[in-house]
Amino acid sequence: MSVTVIAHCDWSIDRKKRWMCVAVRQATTWILSAPEPVGETKDLIPRLRSRAKTDAALLMGFDFPIGLPAGYGKALGLASFRSALRAFGARRFERWFDVAEHRKDIAIDRPFYPMRPGGTQRRHLFDALSVESGRELLRRCERATADRGDACMLFWTLGGNQVGKAAITGWREIIIPNLSELALWPFDGPLAELTKPGATVVAETYPGDVYSQLGIPRRPVWSKRQQTGRRTAGDHLLR
Repeated sequence: MSVTVIAHCDWSIDRKKRWMCVAVRQATTWILSAPEPVGETKDLIPRLRSRAKTDAALLMGFDFPIGLPAGYGKALGLASFRSALRAFGARRFERWFDVAEHRKDIAIDRPFYPMRPGGTQRRHLFDALSVESGRELLRRCERATADRGDACMLFWTLGGNQVGKAAITGWREIIIPNLSELALWPFDGPLAELTKPGATVVAETYPGDVYSQLGIPRRPVWSKRQQTGRRTAGDHLLR
C-alpha cells in the first residue's frame, strides 16, 4: 500500500457542517491535522493531493453510504455499483435523486422517501419497493452486530439518524463528477491493490462500527457531542 495522504470527511447536507481531518505521511511519520472545514467540494481532491510531496495514493473516507442493498441492486438489473452510478440521474433514472414527496411517487427508480414528515410510514417505502421489511433494504455491513444495532436504511430520509440525503449529496458532489478518476473500495478491488501511486481511493466509513474495533467501550455511556465523552474515547485512542 502506497498512501501519502489520508482524509476523513464528517459529512452533512449542510456544507457549513462538513469537517475533515487530514493525515500526511512524512517518511515513517504521520502528521495529523486539527479538524478543518471540507470547503468547496469541486476542488477537494486537488487540494488534498497538493499536500503530498510525492505521487503516492490519496485515500478519502466519507461517513455516508457508498453502495446499494443487494436485493435492490439486482432488481435494477445493472451489472455493478459503478454502472449504477453512471446511470443515476439520466434517462430511466432521471429522478433517482429526487426524494419522493408522496407515497405514490415512490418507485424502483425513485426510491428515496419522504421529503418531509407528516403522514409518512416506512411501510409506504416497503410496499412501493416490494419488500417485507426494512432488513431487505439494509446492506450486510449495516445490519446489527453484537456491538451495535441496525443502521438506518439508505432510502429512508426522515429522522436524526437518516443517511439518505447525505448519500445523495455525497454521490452527486464527490463520487459521480470524479467517477472516472476514482477507485471505489471495495467495489474495484482490494485496498492494497487500489492504493497505487497516483490513485485517489474513496471508501465509506462507519464511525459507530469502528469504536468497538478500537476497543472503545460503550459503557459507561458517553457522547461524542460532549467534551468529557470525547476525552474518554481519546484515552483509548492514544493507547
